[in-house]
Amino acid sequence: MPGWLWALLGAAATGLAFGAVLLLRRRREDAADAGFEAAPVAAAPPVPAAPARPVAPPPGIAPPAPAPAAAPSGEPFEIALRPASIEVSERDVLLDFELLIGNLQASAAENIRLTMAMMSANPDQDRQIAGYHASPMVDPAGAPFDLAAGAGGRMPARLALPRELIHVVEIQRRPMFVPLVMIELKWRAGISIRRFGADFMVGTPGQGSKLGPIWLDRNQQANQLNATRYLPRQAVAA
Repeated sequence: MPGWLWALLGAAATGLAFGAVLLLRRRREDAADAGFEAAPVAAAPPVPAAPARPVAPPPGIAPPAPAPAAAPSGEPFEIALRPASIEVSERDVLLDFELLIGNLQASAAENIRLTMAMMSANPDQDRQIAGYHASPMVDPAGAPFDLAAGAGGRMPARLALPRELIHVVEIQRRPMFVPLVMIELKWRAGISIRRFGADFMVGTPGQGSKLGPIWLDRNQQANQLNATRYLPRQAVAA
């Protein structure tokens, strides 16, 4: 875990801060050419009295991509997050990224419903992440989609997190935060309803595999970003 994250985990906790998730639109061409239909996304609820601000949606589903490889053993999907840019303003933080989803199962995944949310990392993050995946408390915004066995696709997305919901940590008197993106899939497999979630930490390139922080002391837009899979401590221990 990056050294600056340990500093973050030692700081005082603030409340749960989920950001607004922005919608994906289907391109004008037939959705079958995109590898799957438009995937729904919805906003996880922010803390009361600070509702997330809507933001204009990005372009629709991108051309098809092969299913990503090398998922952890036993996982039904490979999910990869490719951050494109993050913009820090006086009002909020906007994260643009591409999401890749590959069905690694031997059978089709039908009626997939996708929800996403962004929060800022904090000492209570593992409990909050577990709570989100247990009950996202959001309605998918759009039609579900199917993925055949071995099929995959990609889509652009945008998340917004208001400044007042960010857990801020100071390093050498400079404010920073760590974005955490939570992905939740719910789908039908035969007569069963199944769920799968994955979480990602986003930051600037650091030393080796480490991530650098997102600074908040000035308005900026960073387009050199990395994302790593985040596993809560209880998951690592298991």
